Amino acid sequence: MNVKKNITPQKENFSEWYQDVVKEAELAENSEVRGCGIVRPYGYKIWELIKAELSRLIEETGVENVYFPIFIPMENLEAEKDHVEGFSPELAVVTHGGGEKLVNKLAVRPTSETSMYKTYAKWIQSYKDLPLRLNQWNNVVRWEKRPRPFLRWSEFLWQEGHTVFAKQAEAEAEMWQMLDVYEKTYQFMALPVMKGKKSEAEKFAGAVMTTTAEIMVKDGKAIQGGTSHYLGTNFAKVFDVTYLGDDGERHFCHQNSWGFSWRSVGAVIMAHGDDNGLRLPPNIAPIQIVIVPIYKDENKQEVIAYAEELKKELTPYRVKLDARDGMTPGFKFNHWEVKGVPVRLEIGQKEKDNNEITIFRRDNETKIKINRSELKNMIPELFKEIHISLYDQAKDFSEKHIHRIESIDEIKDQVGFFEASWCESKESEKLLKEKFSMVSRVLPFANMEKESKNKKCFITGAEAKHDWLFAKSY
Repeated sequence: MNVKKNITPQKENFSEWYQDVVKEAELAENSEVRGCGIVRPYGYKIWELIKAELSRLIEETGVENVYFPIFIPMENLEAEKDHVEGFSPELAVVTHGGGEKLVNKLAVRPTSETSMYKTYAKWIQSYKDLPLRLNQWNNVVRWEKRPRPFLRWSEFLWQEGHTVFAKQAEAEAEMWQMLDVYEKTYQFMALPVMKGKKSEAEKFAGAVMTTTAEIMVKDGKAIQGGTSHYLGTNFAKVFDVTYLGDDGERHFCHQNSWGFSWRSVGAVIMAHGDDNGLRLPPNIAPIQIVIVPIYKDENKQEVIAYAEELKKELTPYRVKLDARDGMTPGFKFNHWEVKGVPVRLEIGQKEKDNNEITIFRRDNETKIKINRSELKNMIPELFKEIHISLYDQAKDFSEKHIHRIESIDEIKDQVGFFEASWCESKESEKLLKEKFSMVSRVLPFANMEKESKNKKCFITGAEAKHDWLFAKSY
């Protein structure tokens, strides 16, 4: 059996390729509930490794963890008009509980602003209570019409930070700080991001400004990797989140929210994967090294014994010894390539007799032979090389697939993002979406203070403001 044959080539059908990899790499599968998924141990471990690094970075900034209930009174959601309008098509609403119809309906949280801020109003009385910087790891529900594993399930896992400040400048500084945290997390995953600001039409419902980290994947579409929002005083005015200043007056607080989900796992699959399956950077690989002994009945024990010694030498790493009977070495090679294991050690009689190891790298599919004595010192450098190799490949792909255009008529079927000078009107973005199923993805941070390259908007011909990136997205 050749595992690779079960994966559709990317160029043939990228969407099917993605579904095949999720299945063959044993990452996840559909559940009985439409739109929801079951994440298998291998897929969940990738998320846990990403989560651990992100959690470390968040806590380094001084943010503390908290937990609020999954149910939100509908009256809370309805209190912020823009917010409820933004989420109403995706809401799951509880109308019955304990066998009885509820007097007050409850929403299953789509996000927690309206769940947390009434409590924040009680906790914050004076400027001495600020800043308040909390984060929670939880699940949320947004009823999806077009579900896709990790990227768009009706229920997903994420973190959401909710912070409160006395001054606008403090809040805006933290908004950018948390976007930097998301960029560092993606760098940990060997993925480059395009950081910047969302348009008025694409910003978070109820926010003053939304910033984003966008990732280009191998079919040229965008994945929104994480967002950080300055909410201004919009929610503070609804939920009476105020503080007594040192001037003796009451002031509305300035608030932020920011979130990062296991959509990041989908980004890793789509940005690094190839026709043979996953390619994982060592930092987030559930198995960093797989050892495959190659033997016949007569030398099985001594080859496996040699492989077991190697495994003991590599204890600081996540190592798997694949000594399964009844499977050919070729089958095992394919199996672990689909799962994206960064390094494979091939151990046969020849390696055992010569005290050698054959090393296969998944990132570039090359093999080298080394002396066993070199292995332990070589692994850290090898992991570093693999990480840089995957990052550089993803960065090179992104840079080569940004197409500069001056008119909407130049949009063809090119793979990638389009850079264009834009007037930033909601009407023009609506037209672009209707005609090409495409919207603005990000105003890159580097372009925010620059004049646009073209004075005219590529859609309307009106005066352009900045150079934006546009793309289809997941």
